[in-house]
Amino acid sequence: MTDFGVLLSLAGVVFVDALHDRLAEEGFAEFTVRSGWVLRTLGDDELSLRDLAERMDLSSPGALKAINPMLDAGYLERAGTSDKRVRAVRVTERGRAALACASAFHAEFEASLAAAVGAADAAATRRGLESLVERGSAHLPRALMP
Repeated sequence: MTDFGVLLSLAGVVFVDALHDRLAEEGFAEFTVRSGWVLRTLGDDELSLRDLAERMDLSSPGALKAINPMLDAGYLERAGTSDKRVRAVRVTERGRAALACASAFHAEFEASLAAAVGAADAAATRRGLESLVERGSAHLPRALMP
């Protein structure tokens, strides 16, 4: 029998690989897990690099490293501010479309699990995963916590 942690990690790889395949098919090949975190953190807000970094528990250089490829891919755009020293970003329509595609995939993947193991077992799996996340970790972005 496979150790639980190994099984959990393998399931995550299966999910992420299938998600990346779907996003690539839909024209969002540059989209990454980190892209999703950034887009979910920004939502409809226009944030400075410093504010985004704070919400994501990253350093400003770390946030810049995350957003530069997203700017290049058209998922984010720089927002004009009255203070030229402040670099702010916001989600573009392309970014919203990519996130909508990812969200739809999440729902389809969960539905496919329910079809494979039954609705009750899929719901129990969700409850178990939620319980694990609720334990918390210093490595989880606070902005994404339920």
